[in-house]
Amino acid sequence: MAHSKINADIVVEKLMQVFRSIGYDGASLAELASATGLKKASLYHRFPDGKVGMANAVLDYGSEWTDEHIFSVLHASEPATERLNAVLDAISRLYDGGQSACILRAMSQGTAVDIFKDRVAGMMQQWIDAFAHLASDLGHDSNAAEKLGKSALIKIQGSLIVAQTLQQPSYFQEALNDIRRDFIR
Repeated sequence: MAHSKINADIVVEKLMQVFRSIGYDGASLAELASATGLKKASLYHRFPDGKVGMANAVLDYGSEWTDEHIFSVLHASEPATERLNAVLDAISRLYDGGQSACILRAMSQGTAVDIFKDRVAGMMQQWIDAFAHLASDLGHDSNAAEKLGKSALIKIQGSLIVAQTLQQPSYFQEALNDIRRDFIR
């Protein structure tokens, strides 16, 4: 069957591209099928829950990626400054230097917010907690660490929106540099 010829990760990556670029509400089944190179029936075979199942698979994939490339690095035993630099580099790659939208943004707008609100909120809290942990490792007290964790997420998400809207990816890179300066005393 055709659905077994395309690697599952590639399918999810293609779905993610669609959701990131036009959002959950904007993504029609026809667009999702076209992006993956699958027929609608093959998509339904892979994702019996339809678009909700596809979005959950994308969130699973994104969660696994951030666990491996962000959270595990932030909690590793290497020197904290090295972890910060490695994570900021990974974040830059994840968002194509500020040119790609965040999947969490796409899943927290329109009707998606009602469907994925708790899951997206939990994922955002993981980002805050992981950055707060790193801030503690860098010598910030617990209150300052919590504020830095929140600030890092806000700077990442906010700068992505501004960078894309104004077509200035450099704004995203500036925000990452600001995070670096905020964390390193």
